[in-house]
Amino acid sequence: MDAVDLHAEAWEGIKNGFDSGRLAHAYVIVGSPRGGGLQFAEAFLKLLFCESAEKPCNTCVACRQVEAHKHVDTLWIEPQSKSRQILVEDVEAMISRINQTSFEGGWKAVTILGADRINEKSENKLLKTLEEPPPNSIMLLVTDSLQGLLPTIISRCQKIVLSDVAAGSVDQVWHEPLMEILHALPPTGGLGAARLASQMKGLFDAVKAVIADAVAEEFDSAEGALDESKLKDILEARTNARLKEVQADVFRVVLDWHRDVLMLASGIGSGGLVFPEHAEMLSGQAERHTQGSALQAIQVVEAMARRLDRNIPDIQIFDEAFRKLIRR
Repeated sequence: MDAVDLHAEAWEGIKNGFDSGRLAHAYVIVGSPRGGGLQFAEAFLKLLFCESAEKPCNTCVACRQVEAHKHVDTLWIEPQSKSRQILVEDVEAMISRINQTSFEGGWKAVTILGADRINEKSENKLLKTLEEPPPNSIMLLVTDSLQGLLPTIISRCQKIVLSDVAAGSVDQVWHEPLMEILHALPPTGGLGAARLASQMKGLFDAVKAVIADAVAEEFDSAEGALDESKLKDILEARTNARLKEVQADVFRVVLDWHRDVLMLASGIGSGGLVFPEHAEMLSGQAERHTQGSALQAIQVVEAMARRLDRNIPDIQIFDEAFRKLIRR
């Protein structure tokens, strides 16, 4: 199964934009630079350069050149230095190329793999090109760590978030344990709160272990040549960056759950529930809340998510938060 099949909804948006002549000048593709993100970028470029009526055909000369990263009007950039950064000279070469006339008289395209590795000076140069893009040009920024890019760069690109198989496997680690925690809310006392805090910590510990294994497997030979301390730092940084993304997903679910409880506690009804399949469980929890306490619970969850960015032990954050959620 190729990238187009795996990410049919995202692909349909690109195909419609191409057919109507309304493609954006730049896209951030959130996916693995060695997996789904790379494959999606290749499919995108095949669509631009394919010589057949039904695009992309995957068999014409242009499609094969794109897949080999050798098409004359495409440029591929990825971290090459020992520091695994995309340097100023890389971006300057890209800017020079994309401002030149197309060799074949059509599109000019640049793909940056691992775009989160662009260093600060390079980001500023890239930003200027995004603000004033040359005609008939497309820039694809592929990253699995969106927070590594400047918000000003992201805001000038159309974002495509791919649900990679790897991401799905991480979701499987936390989704069921999280639902067990949500079903046990609100705790009735300190012991119950401590138990839920321990379950939440165990959930994130399991997620981090899966992410760390995935990050280690992605390292190539060039990265493996780094000294051990540098390698450990890079592994930890990438693992923590992806963990933050998962934490954001987890707390988004927890907030949606508490908003459903608030709706029911406020007497609004179950018509707009995010989790209608759990309506009975949510109604039972709502009966233990007033509108004010349900709103306060949402504020507790929001504060819990924010505190994870601080230098406070996770178990302390979770324990204090779940104690505030106690309803006797």
